[in-house]
Amino acid sequence: MSVLYIPQPDGTIDKVPVTPENTRRYIESIPLYRDDDDDDPLFWPQEKISEMQNEMFKRQMEWVWDGHDYYKKVFRENGIKPEDIQSLDDLEKLPLTHKKEYMADPDAFKLKPSNPTLYDWIFEVTYTTGSTTGVPTPFWNTIHDAHGIWQMIFRGMKLGGFPPYSVGINLFPLGPVPHIGFFRSRDIGMMGLGALNMYGCTGMMYPEFPVHRTMDYAIDLIEKGKAEVWLGIASFMRRLIMKAESEGRDFSATKHIQALGEACPQAMREDMKKRLQNMGAEDPFISNSYGFTEMQGAMPECTDFSGCHNPSPNLYFFEVIDEETGKSVPDGDRGLFCITHLNRRGTVLLRYVIGDLGAITRETCPHCGRNGERTVIVVGSTYATRTSELVNLKGTLINPEILRDEVANTPGVKEYQIVFTKKDPEDPFSLDELIVKVAPDESFDRAKIENEIQTKLVTAVEMRAKVEFVEMEEIFDPTVALKAYRVIDMRPTEG
Repeated sequence: MSVLYIPQPDGTIDKVPVTPENTRRYIESIPLYRDDDDDDPLFWPQEKISEMQNEMFKRQMEWVWDGHDYYKKVFRENGIKPEDIQSLDDLEKLPLTHKKEYMADPDAFKLKPSNPTLYDWIFEVTYTTGSTTGVPTPFWNTIHDAHGIWQMIFRGMKLGGFPPYSVGINLFPLGPVPHIGFFRSRDIGMMGLGALNMYGCTGMMYPEFPVHRTMDYAIDLIEKGKAEVWLGIASFMRRLIMKAESEGRDFSATKHIQALGEACPQAMREDMKKRLQNMGAEDPFISNSYGFTEMQGAMPECTDFSGCHNPSPNLYFFEVIDEETGKSVPDGDRGLFCITHLNRRGTVLLRYVIGDLGAITRETCPHCGRNGERTVIVVGSTYATRTSELVNLKGTLINPEILRDEVANTPGVKEYQIVFTKKDPEDPFSLDELIVKVAPDESFDRAKIENEIQTKLVTAVEMRAKVEFVEMEEIFDPTVALKAYRVIDMRPTEG
């Protein structure tokens, strides 16, 4: 269970559980958080938040009508006039925006104001990763946007209960393409309330400029620098923890880990926490915030499985959409995640389909007392599943998130990979086969692991899996890949 670290006048730290009352104590104990409190909409009544969001949306639509090539074209084609879109209740009059439209012409999604100011200058460009074409798509941030992002990062730290005045480490890879993982973790160091921030700088080597470092270097940095807060890809950090544990390292300073970039189910969190405790950490919080490029940040948990809060309802509005009708579904129901930008001047998206299935609630959080949108768990112990990963196996539509959750929560599984293939790889018309590759903890009985996985998957998806035990590197080599690919479909595509 996560705790809040409240600094006391005598220099000691009071560790308390996350409750609405303790959240207020935590904020009051840190001057910058306290000074931001009146302006932080997450503690406003829900009606006031909605009123603010509608005001921001109305201004954003004025900017869109002035200088957004893509949406002005969409409005013309659909007979939409400015007076038709006056509030967020009118969003359903707009067609959904999908990644394919954005990827086809990214420049058309960048605002081109008729009277630009200094704050409309481009500050930076980040890129999406993992697109179906393999070509990264640029996402432009203006100076105006950068300030909004910094406020979001600051409020996300406050929301996530980051230990104040702590030493942090950015464990995101320094990749060939600028992505929000490395950049936004850099911003956390900058906005970190006097925090120091270190960089592992792992990633794919670039021979001309050998600036990248090894996992061993990152382990040394954590140990010798006494890193308290970590940020990085969940699967990479787990590999790092496992290696450090095998070497008997001292990670006793570790308090808070933001495992990002992919789902980090309950069993994976518990495994990481147990290994850290074996290295001296007292009670580390493993958090799985939900983030993506189009948000330029992440929605943090205030405590274990509390839901991922939107830290900036002044910047973003979230909907969950029925896949068939394109209409918003009631809070708590599952559907497509969509984001609408409320206060951006660079790349601007309206009703943009993120590509995940999930659910949200706007009820007051019982843990921290905040209002606003937060995700809720609808499958296993993770918040969302990629729509592109829904697969048809043996005539049955399967959500791989269910498979992931069942395998990850099997004792003795250190790492895994789920493979959809054919019984005869040379025969595209042979029967489908489900293979689970497992890198096992050698202290567990392999037969027991195999039997438990097979039993779980038969119960969960009514399919029997073939379990193969392999070396860890066959599943995930952090020197080659950004993160572990836990679901692979090797079946031939239909011509």
